[in-house]
Amino acid sequence: MQERVKLMKQNSNIVSFPGAAKATPAPDAEKIAPAGAAAEGGAAASLTEEVELLRQELLKERKRVLQWRTLSEASVILNSKLHSESLPLKIIKYAKKLVAAEAGLLALEEVKENGLRIVKHYTFSDEAKEELFEEIVQKPQGAIEIILQKGEVINRSSTYYNADDLLGFYTVKRNLLGIPLYAGRKIIGALLMANKSEEASFTQDDQDLLMILGSQLGIALENSRLYEKIDKELQAKLDELERVNEILRKQHIILEKSLELHNQLTGLVLGGRGIEAICETLAAFINAPVQVEDHNLNVRATTINSEVQAFVSGKQLVADDAYSYQVHILFQERKPVELYPDLNTTQYLVPIVAGQQNMGLITAVIAHRALKPLDKVAMEQGATIIALEMLKQRAAFEQTKRLKETFIEHVLDENFESVEWMRHRALQLGFNLRKAFQVIAVEVSPGRDDRSRPELYQALREYCLDTFPHGVVLTKNNHILIVVSFQNKERRDDLKLLLEALKEQLSGMVREGDWWMGLGTPCDKLEDCVVSYRHAVTSLSVMKALNLKNRAVSYDDLGVFSLIEINPTHFAEFVKRTIGPLISYDQKHKTQLMSTLSLFYKYNCNVLKAARQGYLNPSTMKYRLRRIQEITGLDLKEPETSLQLQLAMRLINCDFSET
Repeated sequence: MQERVKLMKQNSNIVSFPGAAKATPAPDAEKIAPAGAAAEGGAAASLTEEVELLRQELLKERKRVLQWRTLSEASVILNSKLHSESLPLKIIKYAKKLVAAEAGLLALEEVKENGLRIVKHYTFSDEAKEELFEEIVQKPQGAIEIILQKGEVINRSSTYYNADDLLGFYTVKRNLLGIPLYAGRKIIGALLMANKSEEASFTQDDQDLLMILGSQLGIALENSRLYEKIDKELQAKLDELERVNEILRKQHIILEKSLELHNQLTGLVLGGRGIEAICETLAAFINAPVQVEDHNLNVRATTINSEVQAFVSGKQLVADDAYSYQVHILFQERKPVELYPDLNTTQYLVPIVAGQQNMGLITAVIAHRALKPLDKVAMEQGATIIALEMLKQRAAFEQTKRLKETFIEHVLDENFESVEWMRHRALQLGFNLRKAFQVIAVEVSPGRDDRSRPELYQALREYCLDTFPHGVVLTKNNHILIVVSFQNKERRDDLKLLLEALKEQLSGMVREGDWWMGLGTPCDKLEDCVVSYRHAVTSLSVMKALNLKNRAVSYDDLGVFSLIEINPTHFAEFVKRTIGPLISYDQKHKTQLMSTLSLFYKYNCNVLKAARQGYLNPSTMKYRLRRIQEITGLDLKEPETSLQLQLAMRLINCDFSET
């Protein structure tokens, strides 16, 4: 017995339970034997109480360990990269487990939709059975509204609320624990737990643990949303990057093909193949017909054939007012344009530009398919290469032109060693010695509002070089000299077209001043151009002496005086003495007496026949003849007078029907 008491004393000294009575020293066993038995029974009871208390404490500690383990697992989940859509359900389950609740509710402000997202999870008596509900409400109510608006923690039993206050917890009857969820300083939701398992209410520990979980949940939700936002932005940037990469890939392909085309076209230029070869290569590359026109819109090269149904040439484009906008874009802004001649055809036109100078136009006709970016790149690159080829040809042409001008000037001055040397040099410069040559001399006297003489001569030189590329144009002794060549059988038609073109151009250039054009005699040998030159200048002198302006006179039309070296001054005096008064009278009074006299002599002085051919009344014809005699003081019936008048009219080659 003494040993048992001794053992109890030792145990009471080792373990002290809260609320247990302190042990007192025992009296001698012999003296207190009856009382010792009672003490032994009391010690045993105390020991049982202490063990029970210890067991309760151990259960509480075990519960706390489980709660902290659950909280730790939830923290791991919250710190992982979870999507905000899947996060609420996971956290509700952990929160219920953390505080031993049968129902859980998570209310979150919906970012994608206006309103409040409610997620509810229930656990029934059958642990294997659970239900999940999710809905969107427009306005918070009850406990959720209190938490969201005031940020208060709610820990109540069923005596402090009714079912309607819980916004969805219709089965809740015992207790409720709700906390706000924060993201920074902003409340973004509420976490509510209901029906504490096997207990009357949620404890302070439950509230503290749920607050810890809620704070982590708020941070996790905000981070998740930010991450998703960044992820979406990143995905958008990745999509944009992919799109840009695709564009760059296509551009790289275009660049590679463009470089290949550039090498081909450059090789043609370096090889001296010319614009025709460039046009054919470009047409084969884009698989479409191509045409090249120069700055005068004359075709330099083309692959367009009869199979092309719809096509607008450069000259048609300029002539049609409906294309005025496209013409402005092409030649003023120097940018490519697209035309649609019909529903199945696209015409892509690119200006050929060198510096600030328009050198021509290149056109592609795309039929029955869309115009590709590579087609545009190829055409624009082709225009650049053609511009270089045109500059190259122009430089060569300018050099050859200057050499030809110097050579012709030496020929006209008879400044050459021998005829053999002159012919050899002519062949080197590209003259065709089998053709006939003729010199045309032009002189201009500009009016007050006309351009200066050097400017007019320069414009005339450029026009002649563009219109008659095989001719030679130079300025000599205040005259523009045009040396043309042609086949003898084509001379008449070619010369007529040439003179008409020059007259039209001079009339447009010299509006207030005067101009004269003299034609020398044609010659079969290049060395005889000196004679043609002298005759052309003589024709000019005769016209100026007779005051005949703005017309062309050939030396061959000077009649018998072309057979002798007549002095132009004497010739002018003869004409003035015979028909000068009549010419002045017609010019002053706007009459047609010179025309009447020409008809009279043309029909051998037959008044009736001349009147009929001139659509005149015979009496009118006779009246005009009398006026001619009065003005000139000459008798038309005298043969000598008639001879002088006819010679004068013939020599000056006057078609007075034009005056």
